[in-house]
Amino acid sequence: MSEIPKPAYPDHMEKAPAGLFEHYCMHEGCNAWGSFGFEKRYGLEWYCGEHKGDADN
Repeated sequence: MSEIPKPAYPDHMEKAPAGLFEHYCMHEGCNAWGSFGFEKRYGLEWYCGEHKGDADN
């Protein structure tokens, strides 16, 4: 079984100082705060209220 590559996080999702993680919506082009976190194969993915349905994909 081949390994699925880890998805690239958008440029605006950088680690903050002191190891905190800024979790903005992962929907392409969205800069809203990611209020909804979903456990996925490679860790948590964050989405805003408008795009939280994208987590099902």
